[in-house]
Amino acid sequence: MSAPFLEPLVPGVPPAVSAWIRGLEEVRFHLERWAFGLSEEAFWWRPKEGANPIGGLVRHITGSSLRLGSYALGLPLPEWAKRGREWELQGEKEPKEAVVARFGEAWDALLQAFQGVKEADLSALVRVGNQGVEAPRAHVLHHLVEHAQHHAGQVIYASKLL
Repeated sequence: MSAPFLEPLVPGVPPAVSAWIRGLEEVRFHLERWAFGLSEEAFWWRPKEGANPIGGLVRHITGSSLRLGSYALGLPLPEWAKRGREWELQGEKEPKEAVVARFGEAWDALLQAFQGVKEADLSALVRVGNQGVEAPRAHVLHHLVEHAQHHAGQVIYASKLL
């Protein structure tokens, strides 16, 4: 398989939405390559005290993406995703299988939801976060993908340090 960004446009969605879908596919591609095959010990390894472990980064990619998806796409938010950034990045270890399974479920739901986004939907304002600040849906969706890519890069780097 070639890198997802080299794939054709996703049929039936606006080009920007296609690019975001390919971006989400690329996050999955990198996590499968750099995180999911690691041992339990390596998955939760910290390069130094206070640094985020790979498992925490995967948990954060999943949780933050679902939160942004709930604001922009109306996705349901599971209880674990309401625990927030601090728990995702620095919270207790849990079995790698559970983190990977949640990522797979979340990514499938996100990709499905992105498929339903129409051009006319992109300019709508959506409420974001606990304070309910309004932002254009297109900006929230772009940030969702950009944020996941950012942390996937950290996973790649951390994996190379092992």
